[in-house]
Amino acid sequence: MAAATLSAQLRRRVTVVVAILALMFSVGTIVSARAILHEQLDARLDNAFILQQRRRPYNANGGNAHSYSIHIPGMPPGTIIVSDYADGTVSASRIGDGEIAEVSADAVAALESVAADGQKHTIDVPGLGQYRAYAQQAAHPDGVQSIVLALPLADLNTTTLRLTLLAAGLGIIAAVAASVATRAVSDRATRPLRALTSTASAVSQLNLGRGEVMVPAAVPPPCQASTEVAQLTDSFNRMLGNVKGALGARQASETKLRRFVADASHELRNPLAAIRGYSELAARANEQDAAFALGRIDAESRRMTKLVEDLLLLARLDADAPVEMGSVDIVAAVLNAVSDARAAGADHTWQLNLPAEGFEVRANADRLHQVIVNLLANARTHTPPGTTVTTTVGIRDGMACLVVADDGPGIPEEVLPNVFERFSRADKARAHSEAKSTGLGLSIVDAVVSSFGGRAEVSSQPGATAFTVWLPLA
Repeated sequence: MAAATLSAQLRRRVTVVVAILALMFSVGTIVSARAILHEQLDARLDNAFILQQRRRPYNANGGNAHSYSIHIPGMPPGTIIVSDYADGTVSASRIGDGEIAEVSADAVAALESVAADGQKHTIDVPGLGQYRAYAQQAAHPDGVQSIVLALPLADLNTTTLRLTLLAAGLGIIAAVAASVATRAVSDRATRPLRALTSTASAVSQLNLGRGEVMVPAAVPPPCQASTEVAQLTDSFNRMLGNVKGALGARQASETKLRRFVADASHELRNPLAAIRGYSELAARANEQDAAFALGRIDAESRRMTKLVEDLLLLARLDADAPVEMGSVDIVAAVLNAVSDARAAGADHTWQLNLPAEGFEVRANADRLHQVIVNLLANARTHTPPGTTVTTTVGIRDGMACLVVADDGPGIPEEVLPNVFERFSRADKARAHSEAKSTGLGLSIVDAVVSSFGGRAEVSSQPGATAFTVWLPLA
């Protein structure tokens, strides 16, 4: 059996509570009304004994010794008066619209059984129904020893029955109205919960393990923003956004990883193919050709070694491997790197823009040197001969600033956002030569600088390309 929904449970419980409250209210009202009516009837009984009226004697043979037309003001029709006289006769009268009606012997016997204890008693009078009776010893000129006065309870019982039916009807109407109203209110209040349930169910059925995942849209928030449901909806939507962002990042990471593996395989395949080809050439060539083939094998193996070392360095940086940090004179590091670049690229013009005094940054000396070398090599490799490369070092905004700028052809606009990604190249514009570059230099720059707590930036247009590195001061 399926569990009832929250709306159904709420409707059922509210209906039960309203029904119980209506029942308690009805019972309390009926009991109070009946008590008030009894008090009024008892007061009328008390007033009846003040009135002095003559009654017709009742003889033991069932006849009336005397007959009088009597009427007690304020007494309802059906009032019974029973008088016991000193001579043993009994007079019983039932008043109805000013006339005297006979009372049966059974009725008289029932009324005479009422104790004269000063209390009102409710009794069943045979053939006449329930009465409220009061017996009292009395002294009377006619020699009356006791009087029993009984008022009918028919009107009181009828009134009580009508109140009971009215209260029951109102209670049923209240319970039905509460059920209908609660259903409307609960359905409206739980509408966001149903939307949350539907969205959560849809998310639970998604295959989040791999591939691109279409996350359902956010749940519309309810009108009242301060309710618990609204807070839950807001939290759920934020969680949904985080899940969507995480899945998007995972998909981008998977795409980048596949591209990285493909590019790395391609980069490794080229030197391996060259090594294999020259090995075969050396096996069957003469001494001069064999020497040339061995030289090419050595060059390609060095290139492959450099590529593997770069990949290992990036892997260590990705794993957040600890870096031994210290104070490094960045001006001295730039002088050494530019000196090496001038020797390696004599067909370029190398310029320096350095401060009057050196200063230190917090970094690792070897890796900082590698960053500067990679920036200079990138400018030398991807620009034509005659290009001027200017290296500037200074302090800006409380950080060390290293800028390597060239007046080459620039980086295409579509490549610029991904220039620090691995194996990202601007082949046509930057005249990339596969023999001189692994496509990992700028990726290493970005990763190493980030491990120092700095950042790397790039700006480019035809005739003006600048790589800027920000480093914390020592």
